[in-house]
Amino acid sequence: VFELFSGFLKYFPGTHKQIHRNMKEILDYIDHSVEKHRAILDASNPRDFIDTYLLRMEKEKSNPHTEFHHQNLMITVLSLFFAGTETSSTTLRYGFLLMLKYPHVAG
Repeated sequence: VFELFSGFLKYFPGTHKQIHRNMKEILDYIDHSVEKHRAILDASNPRDFIDTYLLRMEKEKSNPHTEFHHQNLMITVLSLFFAGTETSSTTLRYGFLLMLKYPHVAG
């Protein structure tokens, strides 16, 4: 809903403004990380997903229809970040629940 009415909602107070600021901060962090990777990229030794994606972007830069561009990299890293955050949170919550249910094992 926020993305649909984001241009209109910016004139109203509410938590959506904080959500927008938080999202911008996360995207700025991801962009900074991507630029750090780009600065020390070694084509013969990609270290992680971002390096591999950057190499593919370079390989396909002459293709105007490529899906390997900066915006997709940003959104993909954001999706991976949120997916990892959610699964870690769920795993920890379940672990704490088990420790509460079986305190003799947790001790």
